[in-house]
Amino acid sequence: MRRFFRGVWFRATPKKRRERGSLLLSALVGLSMACLLIHAFNTALRPQLLAFTEAQVRNRLNQLSSQVVSQVMQDQSLTYSELVVLRTGQGGEVSTMSVDSQKLNLLRAQVMERITEQILALDTTDLGIPLGLLTGIDILSAAGPKLPVRVTSVVSATGLFRNEFTNAGINQTLHRIVLDVTITARLLLPVGITETAITIPVYITEAIVIGQVPQTYLNWTQ
Repeated sequence: MRRFFRGVWFRATPKKRRERGSLLLSALVGLSMACLLIHAFNTALRPQLLAFTEAQVRNRLNQLSSQVVSQVMQDQSLTYSELVVLRTGQGGEVSTMSVDSQKLNLLRAQVMERITEQILALDTTDLGIPLGLLTGIDILSAAGPKLPVRVTSVVSATGLFRNEFTNAGINQTLHRIVLDVTITARLLLPVGITETAITIPVYITEAIVIGQVPQTYLNWTQ
């Protein structure tokens, strides 16, 4: 192969062509090895990083949900007796329980809206992954700066009400209204974007019911 340099044609020797071919081959092999190492690194760390981030989101969701429910209940001046109506029989036993569905649905809508807003506002300060976690050494797991993690979007946010009854003593029952909150969010991790769904129970209100727990619940709609 001939090359023109400063007015003179030169012919590349077979040795130089072999050297260039070797350099190109070495570069391709190096690039392939780098891609394999990155893939192996990603495969090995992704489950660990996802588990850590999900735990962080779950902890924050627990805190946020309790705070949001308390604030909404306070804003609406709601109490157990305003959400649940107990009717007693002639002997004083509770015969039926009913709930104010309109108030509960409004409560749920406001709670879910505020939770979604606050989940989207989480940043590296709340969810960041300590660099030491990547070493796999427990003593170093909280060391070093935090790798950026954030919630890019909330795919869905749902809340379902349910009753929870617990024995609270002789002829007494603790009745709780629980809102099961499920948040499905997209997370931006150092190893890419992933989607996760987290469900937590949030206690809305509770009270001690005196007498036999009624078998009939009226106006309980989701």
